[in-house]
Amino acid sequence: MYKRLAQGLKQGLSVIGENQLALLAALLMETSIQHFSRHGQNAIDFILIFLQLLVESLPLLFSHYCAHQGRGKQIIVVWCLGFVLYPLMILSLSEDYLPYAKWTLFSIQLWVFMMVASVGYGLSRVLASRHPTKSMQVISRLFSLNSVSVLLVISWAVLWAGIFASTNDPVSNQPIKAVINSDTVILNFNAFLDYLWQFAVMGGLVLLLYLINRYLLIRRILAVRGVFAYAAGCLVGIIVLTPILSYVVLCLPMNIADWTFLPSEDYNIFAPINFRFCFLVIAISTPIILAFERQQNDKALAEIAQRQSQTELQLLQQQVNPHFLFNTLNNLYALTLQGSKSAPILVMQLANLLRYTVYEGQQPWVTLAQEIAYLQDFLALQAIRSGDKCQVTVAFPQHNTDWQLAPLLLIILVENAFKHGAERAEAANIEVDIQVQGKRLLMRCINSLPEHSTQHKPGIGLHNLKRRLELLYKGQYWLIAEKRGSQWHAELSLELRAC
Repeated sequence: MYKRLAQGLKQGLSVIGENQLALLAALLMETSIQHFSRHGQNAIDFILIFLQLLVESLPLLFSHYCAHQGRGKQIIVVWCLGFVLYPLMILSLSEDYLPYAKWTLFSIQLWVFMMVASVGYGLSRVLASRHPTKSMQVISRLFSLNSVSVLLVISWAVLWAGIFASTNDPVSNQPIKAVINSDTVILNFNAFLDYLWQFAVMGGLVLLLYLINRYLLIRRILAVRGVFAYAAGCLVGIIVLTPILSYVVLCLPMNIADWTFLPSEDYNIFAPINFRFCFLVIAISTPIILAFERQQNDKALAEIAQRQSQTELQLLQQQVNPHFLFNTLNNLYALTLQGSKSAPILVMQLANLLRYTVYEGQQPWVTLAQEIAYLQDFLALQAIRSGDKCQVTVAFPQHNTDWQLAPLLLIILVENAFKHGAERAEAANIEVDIQVQGKRLLMRCINSLPEHSTQHKPGIGLHNLKRRLELLYKGQYWLIAEKRGSQWHAELSLELRAC
């Protein structure tokens, strides 16, 4: 029990953390911008700003979590309540009620950050759950490291162009507040565009350093020649590129006679701080690139391993327990000799089992209703085989057509219950209970054990079940199978897919 609670708590915290990570990043970005725009900058102010923004954004965080735990129209309704209705109410209140306007830190900028984070998280989940079709591959490229880097550069350029366009003579009045006035930006739109292309050029130069580091220094030198050659290549690149890139920056019209946009803030392209800045870009980008490359390699290896094991998994899905099949055919033969009216029903149920195993068992997903119907046919056949010596209690969910899961997972636990319970004892009890709670399926299968049974060990069926769960539901399931007194308890929980 405690083990199950610990696993459930750990999984719940993991889901919440992964769900809220993008929105917390948006909150920290807004906190940094507001903190930077204040004159008295210290750690306490930063924490207070973050806590106030966190409190004001709690409905957005809650709405984001509930929307991504729901399904169908619920997602749209809940998301709109949190990300459309609530911000409009707050912004309207700040315009009509002066004391609240002086207190609140919630802004349109934060609203946009949070919406982008929530939508981006949703798109990433959709891409992760879809099969790699051509359209999905095109969309997934938009979330590659290069695409994200370009997006960050563009966002950075737009942000600083807006700040400069909102400030009177920003170059001569350094440092300036990191505040964007949308009305001023609209009035000075030509100035905004002028600042935008120049900041885009500076961001593009940083992006060029990143690309050289990734595709030349890391892939061509580090991967082939080793660390020493990579260090030498970085040194050569920094020494050669720094003056060239610095000269390009100095050609921008924003530079003035006594101040430039170089890290050195002067016209010396060979200033040591300029070389240190290039080194810093490479030093920061290198671990990010290596981590992403490692993730891509791991993903490729996982896809290869999945393809290699797919044939085996398909065979496992198709496999019908031969012992069960032979016994069922023998019972059918006996019933036909007796002219029993149950024989046609038995034939139909057996045909349903074989049909489901051969056809639906090959599909990546089936509805929960199909899987439960398969269990019901199996239990009906077992009732004929076992007769009165086995008492079976079942409980199935009523609304089971709205969810999907991988086929032929639940049957393994039920087969084990009969194999180690009913078939080895004169009298046996089996309890099968399946529930749907939220987006999760909870299954409990309990069977009595023979009085003088040896120590029960998990068989190959349970081992194969664990392998399939790890491959299909990694991080989204827990499975417990253990002996408790005179009974064998098997409990399975996994995350369902909405139809």
